Amino acid sequence: MNLRKIKEGKAEIFIPDPKDYEKQGKFDPSWAPVFYNPKMVFNRDLSVIAVSVISPKKIVDALSASGIRGIRYQIESSSSSEVIFNDKNPRSVDLIKKNVEINDIHDATITNKDANSILFEIISDFVDIDPFGSPSPFILSSINATKNNGYVAYTATDLSPLEGRAVKSCKRKYDVQNIKLSFSKEIGIRVLISKIIREASILEKTAIPVLSFYHDYYYRIFMKVMRGARKADENLENLGYAIECDKCGFSSITKEMISKCPICGNNLKIVSRIWTGQLNDQDFLVKINERLANFKYLANYTNIQNLISKLIIENKYVTNYINLEFVASRYRTNVPSRSKMIECLSDATETHFDPKGIKTNKNFDEIIECIKKIN
Repeated sequence: MNLRKIKEGKAEIFIPDPKDYEKQGKFDPSWAPVFYNPKMVFNRDLSVIAVSVISPKKIVDALSASGIRGIRYQIESSSSSEVIFNDKNPRSVDLIKKNVEINDIHDATITNKDANSILFEIISDFVDIDPFGSPSPFILSSINATKNNGYVAYTATDLSPLEGRAVKSCKRKYDVQNIKLSFSKEIGIRVLISKIIREASILEKTAIPVLSFYHDYYYRIFMKVMRGARKADENLENLGYAIECDKCGFSSITKEMISKCPICGNNLKIVSRIWTGQLNDQDFLVKINERLANFKYLANYTNIQNLISKLIIENKYVTNYINLEFVASRYRTNVPSRSKMIECLSDATETHFDPKGIKTNKNFDEIIECIKKIN
């Protein structure tokens, strides 16, 4: 296996040389014997900052591949954390050992096990699940491995089931009856959070999102895990429904089951058993924002700064985002610009989920009035 040395953040690591695994001039990270995805640098950059806020004593990188994530946590997160690197691929383990050595990391344990196996053996302050595809097979075990008041993070790249484009797959992986709606980018992350909460409840634990976002082609979520059957029961009450009217464009996220549109009486499209609460913890977002100045060296510093600023404002709106293109099409009118809609509504903001979406506390009639007024 020929290796290439790269730099990411403050870490230097060896990865399989992509040129050796190209097919007809193209390369996919999954074709290499050890996985390294350069498109996930933003994910890892922001995760480094989030882990610096958490400041865990023990970290488990359960699907380590090249080891880049765990290495960066130890080097850049201002923590003397012990990191457990794990991968079931023996070639990954050999490469992790090499990468740990060249980064002069001493407080590291490297194991060659199935991720679920090791996660049922240990307890940690922070567990990171960054799979290729769905995190669903690792949710129960990762919650099991997370101590009380510890944190667990998930990446999900299987957007088709989460956003309702692959209904049967969503039912199998997430036990949610999903369907494609105009604000499915947000529904997807709420489906994932719902699955995490329901899996945690099996262990008489619960979890709440402290950081969650959509970027590029994936979701990333940090959850705080707490013990207690009562807490689990209380949090399960925050599961509910996403509803949308295909006739008038009304949509909502609600704990109560509604089958008829409250605006026009039409039958509603419904997604069941999703998270209805906040997607982020405001204090956690503020702490990330305060620490940003320490991470100006990151390639994605400005983009992270912009995202966190948006999330801080978005978090004030528990309502789902409104897809302006979808709503305008129901009234056969032009799509208004976000800036003009925000100005008209006064109590509204952009959403990071969708360039054609806004969040607002105004009622649906006021939204329609602004769309018509602008046109």
